[in-house]
Amino acid sequence: MRDILLVAFFFMAIYYSFKKPYIGVSAWIWIALTAPTKWAFGFSTSLRMNFTIVLVTLMSYLIVFKEKKFSIGSVGFFIILFLLMCFISTMAQNTIHASDVNAEYIEHFKTALLFVFTALILRTKHQLITFVWCIVLSISSYAGMEAVKFLLSGGGHQIVGRAGIIIDRNDLAVAINMCLPLVFFLIYVTENTFVKKGLWILAILNIVAVVGTYSRGGFIGLSIIAFAAWLKSDKKVIWAILAFTFLPFLYSQTPEEWRERQNTVSTAATEDSSFIGRLWAWKISTLIALDDPLTGAGYKAVTDPILWRYYAPFTPNFGPLETPPIPADLAPKAAHNIYFQVLGDHGFIGLFLFIIILSKCFLTNRANQRKAKQLGLGWLENFCSALNVSIIGYCITGMNVSLAYFDLIYAVFGLVVVCNIILANTTATTADVAKS
Repeated sequence: MRDILLVAFFFMAIYYSFKKPYIGVSAWIWIALTAPTKWAFGFSTSLRMNFTIVLVTLMSYLIVFKEKKFSIGSVGFFIILFLLMCFISTMAQNTIHASDVNAEYIEHFKTALLFVFTALILRTKHQLITFVWCIVLSISSYAGMEAVKFLLSGGGHQIVGRAGIIIDRNDLAVAINMCLPLVFFLIYVTENTFVKKGLWILAILNIVAVVGTYSRGGFIGLSIIAFAAWLKSDKKVIWAILAFTFLPFLYSQTPEEWRERQNTVSTAATEDSSFIGRLWAWKISTLIALDDPLTGAGYKAVTDPILWRYYAPFTPNFGPLETPPIPADLAPKAAHNIYFQVLGDHGFIGLFLFIIILSKCFLTNRANQRKAKQLGLGWLENFCSALNVSIIGYCITGMNVSLAYFDLIYAVFGLVVVCNIILANTTATTADVAKS
């Protein structure tokens, strides 16, 4: 039955994606984040849904889309520059898995294409909101379902990802934190009372889902997002009173295992084997970049067994924190940090460009928020605020995961450019009206 429904959805998506390119790019992000073929069991698992939708969207853009204008802004310039740098590091890579490195670059290239088409196609409020709904229906809806299981099990059900790039619970926590501001944006723009109440329930369940992942980084990111939302609130005193009243009680109701895990944050560097493994990965990523500062060693450099074993003896006294020697039989660890991931993969230049992209998006979006307020576009002002909180959530929670090339953050980059274009068009229209 799942296969039949999935194939039916697939053909509908193809039809409407060709008719309306914004539906194509919206279906693109939903498929990328949901990986629906991994949910089926039969013949539909072999469908290349994302590849097909990308091709259909490209054809639709070339044939159907009327307002063709290659405008991706300074954000797009730095993303292309970063992609070029990644290509150079891929060509210069010195790992034993060259084919895997090349495959990673292709995946990164596809993610960059998502950014480009998001920036080129989305032009109206309706299109933008449709795209956001597809993101929420992929990440937040799954998180909501898992949160219900967590609550019904009395906290016994540990939440992990099901399919796609967000299988790991820490990765899922990052995705949920990034989506939460978008859920609140939809609450703001939704007029239907029942849908609005449903979104409030979904937001609460998403908060529960972050707790249910048992991810320490996810919980820290959630706390920072909550603080950022509180700073932007017009009812700071009321929210502060509610927080001080209910948070101690809610904390006491969490599973004991969860509380014990969160309490290990202060001693993680000396007592937590998982965190020590990450310190080893961070040190090796840095050592790789020091030896190859211009290009790094290519995608997934730190997981290369030869590089791992070569740099392992240098790790105990390297850096500000001492760590135990790496056991000889220990398998390589993933970077588990977006910044160290890029550093090991593409060297200091790659890391510099990556930070430039994040900073440029945040600052551009702040400027967009101010312009939207001046123009009286309340919905766009609110959306820009949601995007910045999402970026903050990624930058903070990303220090715990290897998601430097995550589809969702590239979609957010694209939305920042779209907001900039909408504001430029609105300003131009206003100026023309004033002249007439």
